[in-house]
Amino acid sequence: MSAATKLEYGSRFGSSVVKVAKASILAHADPGHSANGAPRYSRWFHGEDGNREPMATSMKKFRKIDPSMAAAEVAAITKENMAILGADACELFVSRLPREHRMRKAIRSAVLPTAPYFGLCKFGEVVVERAADKFHITQIFITNFDGEVETSDNANFCTPVNNKFDQMLFGVHVIVDRLGNRIGFDRERGEDGLAFKTKNIGQALFHIASESTGIPIEVLQTRAAAAKNAGKSAG
Repeated sequence: MSAATKLEYGSRFGSSVVKVAKASILAHADPGHSANGAPRYSRWFHGEDGNREPMATSMKKFRKIDPSMAAAEVAAITKENMAILGADACELFVSRLPREHRMRKAIRSAVLPTAPYFGLCKFGEVVVERAADKFHITQIFITNFDGEVETSDNANFCTPVNNKFDQMLFGVHVIVDRLGNRIGFDRERGEDGLAFKTKNIGQALFHIASESTGIPIEVLQTRAAAAKNAGKSAG
């Protein structure tokens, strides 16, 4: 198990989506809307053709955001792109988890209602405990922004702390019914239901490994250090 490189949303989607986010603070103050009432972003791209390619690693997979798109279309594309990013993240972590891990792939993306370019994706989950009518599960998420995660009643689940693209990985403990519908957060686990939150891929890897195996992080870190030292000795 080794730390992976950082997954970046903004750089992988090119300059257009980054400029949308930087200018988004004007969205609610600007009276300019399209015919159907959805704000359009073309004037924020003055002097830009809006057709720059995303980075080579993702250009064949991600849909591009065009400056002429309405908010609803930006949101739809962001949701698709976050699902792809979540699948990428799942593959990345699974390839580095201990063999005995129990995390299963579970892709479900969403977009923040007030920011169509910001989204999150649940990409994995671990069943911690089974009961007759409910399951205790740890769900793992990735976002394309830095934010706060709230598990209190009536709070926004995920709120950006600024208007910039970034990366955040976190896990939450939840209780679901037999059909998979969330009953609520399992606040007796973690910090009031929050398993972990980090912007560091390496730290996330150890947290996910611990959640999916039941092995303490300290033990996993000791194993990883031993394996690294053994590799150096062999070399």
